[in-house]
Amino acid sequence: MRFEQMPVADDLACRNLIARYAYRADAGELEAFADLFTPDGTWTRENSPPVALGGSGLPSETMVGREKLKLMIENSIINRFNRKFRHQMTDVLIEPGDGPDDATGLSRALVTDWRDGPGKIAMCAVYTWGFVRTTDGWRIKSASLRVLPE
Repeated sequence: MRFEQMPVADDLACRNLIARYAYRADAGELEAFADLFTPDGTWTRENSPPVALGGSGLPSETMVGREKLKLMIENSIINRFNRKFRHQMTDVLIEPGDGPDDATGLSRALVTDWRDGPGKIAMCAVYTWGFVRTTDGWRIKSASLRVLPE
C-alpha cells in the first residue's frame, strides 16, 4: 500500500502550525494566534457535549476571519478558562491537498484543565485541518473540531 506524502519541508511547516496553534491559544496570544490563519480562515466547533460528558459546554459555532478568531480566544481561553487550559496535539497526519499549495490534516487533542490545581483531562477532540501556502508561507485555512463523546 502506498500513501501520498507531502514534501518534508511542507509537512513540517503544517505540523509546526498545529504546534503553534496549541501554544498561542493556551497563552492567549491573540495576534499571534490569528496570524496562523489566512485572513478569511475559519475555526469550527462541530459539536458541544456538556462539561459532565467531557465537553466544554460552549455552543457549536464557526468563527470566520482573524478578528473573530481573536475574540474567540479572548472569550474562551482568557476570560472563561483564565489561560489554564492546555492543548496536547497528538497523532498528527498531514496529506497533500488538491494542488501543491494545499494540504489537509487530522490530529487528536487532549485538553487539560489546570484551574483547580493539578491538571485533569477536560476533553478529547479530533481536529480536521485545511492548510494553504501563501506568500507568507503556510497558513491555516480551516480548523474544525469534534469533541468526544459524539
